[in-house]
Amino acid sequence: MSGVGANDLELYERAAHAWWDPRAREFRSLRAVQAARFPVLASKWGARLDGARVVDLGCGGGLLSAPLVAVGARVIGVDVSGASLRAARARIDANFVRADMRNVPLANACADFVVVADVLEHVEDPEHVVAEAARLLRPGGELFVSTLNATWRARVLAVWLAEGVGLVPRGTHAARLFVAPSRLVALAAEHGLASVELWGESLRLGRTLASWTIELAPSRDLSVVYCARFVKGGAA
Repeated sequence: MSGVGANDLELYERAAHAWWDPRAREFRSLRAVQAARFPVLASKWGARLDGARVVDLGCGGGLLSAPLVAVGARVIGVDVSGASLRAARARIDANFVRADMRNVPLANACADFVVVADVLEHVEDPEHVVAEAARLLRPGGELFVSTLNATWRARVLAVWLAEGVGLVPRGTHAARLFVAPSRLVALAAEHGLASVELWGESLRLGRTLASWTIELAPSRDLSVVYCARFVKGGAA
């Protein structure tokens, strides 16, 4: 039986029906987080997204793939969960590939942008995901990552509290897999990705309590959730 801190990856098969269902609680907080996050990301990438080739690694049901397509990006979503990909295909006009995101059947330098959102905290070997993202990017292309920091505060808020009170499904995370920003920046550098910026996301407590759904807003605090942008070196 899954418990707190289990990193229960079967959740994405069992609950795939809930990706886009407003009545279902399993991904309600994740939908809210991604809905608030995308305008921030879009403001940074801007008009370059129109017509751009974007690979969404660990896309799940397509919560970021959908708004990327809406602004004109040509998206390829990659995920190991067949049920989640079926949910994505039913809703989004994009290409979806069932594959391990550490070994993606796509050509080198095929992407202008790569997205790795809420994924690294679920893998044992984040270095392989970062390496694959770097391989897929063209020179001058950019990587976006959002993940959970390897801090006690993240452990308390994201696992013990959020899972304990049901804001996210119990067993979603294992705190031992959380990734410190310094480690992420070092891994990226090993694969030719230079850090562009880091920013945090902080809990909007009043709105979270009112909706019983996790609501985040951009902040300078990296201690729990943080986002990062990297650019691949070489001529564009």
